[in-house]
Amino acid sequence: MNRKFRIALLCILIVIPSFILAEQRVIVHAGYNLSQHYGTKDQAAGYQVDTILRHGFSAGVGLDLPINDRFSMAYEFNYVTRGSKENITISKIDGELLPQPYQMNVKYYMDYAEFPVLFKYNITKNNRFTLRAVSGVAMALKVSGDYSLDGKIYFPEQGGYTTIDISDQSKLDEVNMFDFSLIYGGELETTIKGLPVIAAYRFTIGWDYLALPTYDAGGYEPVNLRNQSYSFTLGVPFNLKLFN
Repeated sequence: MNRKFRIALLCILIVIPSFILAEQRVIVHAGYNLSQHYGTKDQAAGYQVDTILRHGFSAGVGLDLPINDRFSMAYEFNYVTRGSKENITISKIDGELLPQPYQMNVKYYMDYAEFPVLFKYNITKNNRFTLRAVSGVAMALKVSGDYSLDGKIYFPEQGGYTTIDISDQSKLDEVNMFDFSLIYGGELETTIKGLPVIAAYRFTIGWDYLALPTYDAGGYEPVNLRNQSYSFTLGVPFNLKLFN
């Protein structure tokens, strides 16, 4: 048994008893989720991209495991909506200026089953409220996708242009099944008419690039973007004793 394994095993044996002896909590939460995609947008290549954020929701359940009076760990299962809309203006192709810019409106919507592992730190705790800082990581499994593109391209002819309408759509089956991200945020726990309530803010930023499709029929390459979202939820905790 090597030294690193012994150290890891010792840490587990030290931490687990605190989970067993402490009173765990189940937290049911739901709320508003605002999301977009981010990444390199090369305006010099002749693309102008205007992003429209997706308005959605986040809902799930979590298990809080106290370590001591200040620290706790949490495991969650959430259903979250992510994605964005992109209004794209193409003024150049292969370095050549187009006589009339192409216009494309693209929608990338994806829903995920998300599994965060979080660390929580009590910044302030008194009889009225508890303020916590939250950080962690998450793995998300894509459960559905919706991509659509509608646009217009123009070909010059005598006295004007010929307009061609283009469209494309898919379920984004070819896009990464898994997405990994970092989570930062905070929680404010208080009591309203005897009911404990947790108001939470989360900023989730993906570190994996998603190869999102563009106009396949036109020979355009996928664009590499990442998920990013902001969530505001309300939760209700329930005390749970796994071991007597």
